[in-house]
Amino acid sequence: MKIPILIITGLLVSGCGSQVLQPETPEAIIERSSQQRIFYAPYDEVWKAAHSVIKYTIAAENQDFGVIETDYIKAVDGWLPPFRTRPQYPSSRYKIVISFARGKKSEAQENVRVTIEKKIEVFKDFISEVKTVNSDGFEEKTIFYRIERELIIAKALRKASENPN
Repeated sequence: MKIPILIITGLLVSGCGSQVLQPETPEAIIERSSQQRIFYAPYDEVWKAAHSVIKYTIAAENQDFGVIETDYIKAVDGWLPPFRTRPQYPSSRYKIVISFARGKKSEAQENVRVTIEKKIEVFKDFISEVKTVNSDGFEEKTIFYRIERELIIAKALRKASENPN
C-alpha cells in the first residue's frame, strides 16, 4: 500500500518541478511591440485623435481606463490594404481594441503609449469551432499613421490660432 502512494507522490512532485519557463521568442516580442506606439502629446488629444480615425461602430469605451473596443466587423465589410481586392479570410470577422497608457511626464512633455490589437475570428462552417488568427498588421499601422497625422494637424491649428499673422 505504501509503495503505490510513494510512486504517485513522486510523480506528482517531479511533474510540477520539471516545468521550465520558456523565454519569449524574438518573433513574439517583435509582434507585440509592432502593435504599440508612443505619442508625445497630451492624453486627451491622443484619445480624441483615435476617436476621429476609427470609422467603425464602437461597442465599448472608457477614457478613464483607456480602452476603445469596436463591434465585430465582417471581413467583407472591413478595411483592405491597397494591394488586396478581397479579404484574406472571407468568412471571418474581427474587432479592434485600442488601449491607452499614460507615460511619465518628462520636462513638461506628456506621452501616451497606444496599443492596437486586431482580434480576427475565422469561421469554417456553422458547426466548427472558431479559429483565431494573427493580424498582418497593416490596418493597425494605418490607424497609427492616421492618429499621428491628426495630432500633427491639431498642433498646427493650435499654433496658427496662437500666432494669427
